Amino acid sequence: MAMRVVALAGNPNVGKTTIFNDLTGMRQHVGNWPGVTVEKKEGVFEHKGERFLVVDLPGTYSLTAHSVDELVARNFLLNGNPDVVVDVVDATAVLRNLYLTMEIFEMGLKNVIIALNKVDLAEKKGIKIDPVKMSKALGVPVVPLNAKEGAGIEELKEKIWEMAHGMIKTNPVLPRYDPEVEREIEHISKCLEGTELADRYPLRWLAIKLLQRDDEVMKLVLRHLGEEKLKEIMTHIGEAEERYGRAMDLIIAGQKYEFIDDLTHEFMGHWKAKETLTDQLDRILVHPVYGFIAMAFVFYIVFKFVFAFGMPLQGILDDAFGRFGEWLAPHIADETLRGLLVDGIIGGVGAVLSFFPLVFLLFLALSFLEDLGYMARVAVLMEGILRKFGLPGKAIIPLILGLGCNVPAVMATRTLDEEKDRLVAMFVNPFIPCSARLSVISFLVGAFFGGDALVALAIYLLAFAVALLSAKLVSRFVSGEESPFVIELPEFLLPSWKSLLLHSWERSKEFVQKAGTVILVGSIIIWYLSNYPVPIGTGKSYAERLGHLVAPYLNLMGLDWKAGVSLIFGIIAKENVISTYSILYGGLSGDALREAMMSAMSPLQGFVLAVVTTLYIPCIATIGAVRAESNWKWALAVTVYMITVASLLGILIWHVGTALGL
Repeated sequence: MAMRVVALAGNPNVGKTTIFNDLTGMRQHVGNWPGVTVEKKEGVFEHKGERFLVVDLPGTYSLTAHSVDELVARNFLLNGNPDVVVDVVDATAVLRNLYLTMEIFEMGLKNVIIALNKVDLAEKKGIKIDPVKMSKALGVPVVPLNAKEGAGIEELKEKIWEMAHGMIKTNPVLPRYDPEVEREIEHISKCLEGTELADRYPLRWLAIKLLQRDDEVMKLVLRHLGEEKLKEIMTHIGEAEERYGRAMDLIIAGQKYEFIDDLTHEFMGHWKAKETLTDQLDRILVHPVYGFIAMAFVFYIVFKFVFAFGMPLQGILDDAFGRFGEWLAPHIADETLRGLLVDGIIGGVGAVLSFFPLVFLLFLALSFLEDLGYMARVAVLMEGILRKFGLPGKAIIPLILGLGCNVPAVMATRTLDEEKDRLVAMFVNPFIPCSARLSVISFLVGAFFGGDALVALAIYLLAFAVALLSAKLVSRFVSGEESPFVIELPEFLLPSWKSLLLHSWERSKEFVQKAGTVILVGSIIIWYLSNYPVPIGTGKSYAERLGHLVAPYLNLMGLDWKAGVSLIFGIIAKENVISTYSILYGGLSGDALREAMMSAMSPLQGFVLAVVTTLYIPCIATIGAVRAESNWKWALAVTVYMITVASLLGILIWHVGTALGL
């Protein structure tokens, strides 16, 4: 028997991810929705011996077709036939959250459960909600939750089971609009009666979406009913808007909020609450001066944390791979096979895998700040600055996501409303150092600067500065309107460690998977090129010939042919930069590799290599993501521009540093 499907819907920052993790635990899978590069999270839970598949829909404020996330969520609710829809509502922001609820109801869905989350925070803020009265007012079950503590999750599972088995009868309340708007809805509904669209979708929902000029619904009418019918309906809507003097989507949104406001009086009350810790912290964290000081301190602590705990763990792993290679070598008689396994695979892949603690700790720190609610404050702080550089404040979210991986960060630019903002943001996002580049930066900073977190932070700040200046330049050549800045400032909440660890593992396991696939293949190829037709160091191996081809160019930056080979293979995956050096130095890793590189390079050369690696070109996967979100011309422009900027900066730093005697 097929598993019953539970759709998890809700606004961003309502605790949906925490509820998803509470329900499914480790039984999760993350991929992409068919046809679109939007993250799709699925998980399974069992209740009363039955398995349920939970599909975590993208967080949205509404179900219009303004963004891909909204379209994905809407299409699944309309066409995915979920057995149960769990709508997560933030008890501290009921009015705003119920807008999405009303849109779900208007789609004709009756199998809805309201998961009323953060009830503990609502009480602290002086908000009193009666779940029984709320259920009666909305016409669907309401389950109060404190998902962070896991309170109410078992009750939610029980309600899901009962709803899936038809044991709960619902009667969802539908928003009522002013008589004039209701007449327009009725008129358009009659225009659609008897058509094939009426057999597939609720007439009232279609009518409301047409009044709101929803692009996807207009395309449906055009495809199924023809241009004549669409023109007739849209002409009528245009005439109505002339009579009212306002766009119908604004009228409907306003009246829907009025309806929700009246509805909340039936189950919600307020009393004066004490100033919360969040209110007190926000006076500092979003302050135009103190906020930036706090942000600099926060991210310094992040790097200090990653390096202080990650470097010792990295050393332990590196030693383990080294000892394994030393143990294995005497057991392999064939010299070629021994070289491939010990120097190529163990040396190359091991050099990369040893950096997993650093990557995991970076994701852990970023996930903590994100779940804590601090990242929203960073977006507010950066709004004014980003505007000056041709980007909206919301673009800071994809930029910060780039610290983990540039591929999902490029995809995240689709949450920006204007096409101009999306293009500029995806153009500059690859400059943000991802976790793969962290492994290179941390290795070089550890070798040449004793692991000084300030040096690593300086490289990151340089990358952000280059990204902003590039945005300013590129925005001059891209036409489009400026989008408004709207973002929610959630309450500060200490995340649950279970949720943090799950989230961090989901993000960082790709690093391990890459080491077992792309890096493994790359290490074998690099080993082969380094040893044939004759071993490296003779000037005749394929790798050395390749390096000497680009050496004259890299000499302008103070770098040699080994850097050339490493940077070329770094285009496949940035981790290859270190694994290539490991193979070029005969399978050395860890401290031995650092000592070998330090004997051949100065700290200035190490710094130049770190900067150039960070800026010269993203990996192939990132370029592919840019192409998927735009086109080949834009992806090619990003590639050429990044190589140019990295080269100019590398040459500048080398020559200025040399002139200063560094």
